[in-house]
Amino acid sequence: MKLLKPLLVSAVAVCALSFVKPAQAGPVLDAGWSSDEITQAATDSLGSPYSFSLAGAADFSITDAYVVGDTFKVYDFGSLILTTVVGAGVAFAIPSDSYADSAWASGSYGIGTVTLGAGSHQITVQGDGAGGLPAGFFDRLDTSKSVPDSSATFGLISLGLVAIVAARKRLC
Repeated sequence: MKLLKPLLVSAVAVCALSFVKPAQAGPVLDAGWSSDEITQAATDSLGSPYSFSLAGAADFSITDAYVVGDTFKVYDFGSLILTTVVGAGVAFAIPSDSYADSAWASGSYGIGTVTLGAGSHQITVQGDGAGGLPAGFFDRLDTSKSVPDSSATFGLISLGLVAIVAARKRLC
């Protein structure tokens, strides 16, 4: 009888844990590709939403890599921000997964990149599953190269101001 109670509690705990959705990390800034998938068309991916805050701009990139033909849509707080299109992407400075990198550069799969601004984001990914379900994809989050580094910008502004002051002194 003493053994029955702990066994019953353990059985209930195991049963309850079997319904818990495993934590999905999603993409991590400058850590390369992460993988995810959709199991039904027009529904959120298994890892969605990806919730994170950015100190500066970052590029969110996504590529199909499993079956040609899938299209994915990316939402931030429910607003559509990106739809993948077939095309070849430029190689990343730091390759992280040869399979994902190859799919990104192939020109056969749907790909896309969108620049996210500083602040909080809640990214969800949905797909059409046109190539079949489940439909897998890779995504990544990289420090944006499209926005100039603020320290470089301030340096150029300072240099311009020094040049203006120097020119003005010569004229006076």
